[in-house]
Amino acid sequence: MYSNISYFIKKSYIVCVNEIDAALGRLPIRLWRRMVRTLHSKTHQVEMALLPLGLTMTEFDMLAVLRSLGESTQQELAHRMLFTEANMSYHAKRMVNRGLIQRQTSGKRKLLSVTEQGCTLIEEALPLVIAIHEQQFSDLTEAEMLTLQGLLRRLQ
Repeated sequence: MYSNISYFIKKSYIVCVNEIDAALGRLPIRLWRRMVRTLHSKTHQVEMALLPLGLTMTEFDMLAVLRSLGESTQQELAHRMLFTEANMSYHAKRMVNRGLIQRQTSGKRKLLSVTEQGCTLIEEALPLVIAIHEQQFSDLTEAEMLTLQGLLRRLQ
C-alpha cells in the first residue's frame, strides 16, 4: 500500500516539476524574470550611490518630483509616484522630520514642498543619479532607447 502511495507522490512531484520547468521556459516568463533581475540590479546601483547622502530612492524621487512641481498636495504626489496615500503619508512624515520637505495644511489638503535643506540635497544627488542612468543605458543607441520606451509604454 505504501509503495503505491510513494510511487504516486514521486510521479506527481515529477509531473509538477516538469510543468514548472516548462512554464519557466516560456518566453513571457523569461522576459518577466529578466526585467525583474535587471530592475533590481539597476536599482541597487542607484541606491548605493544615494546611501552616502542619506537618501533612499523613494526619498530622492519625492524630492525630485516635488522640486519640479514647486509644491503639491500629498494626494497628487501619491498619484504621480504610484503610491497609496497611506504610503505617501508615511514617507512625507519621515521627510518632514528630517527637514527635507515641509507640509502645510490648507483645509483638508496637505501641501508638500521642498525645504532649502531638501533642495541642497537633491542638487547634490541629481548629478550622481543622472550619471548612473546614462552609464546604465550606454550600451543602447538612442533609437534602441526610444524603442524600449515605446515597448515599456505598451506594457503599462
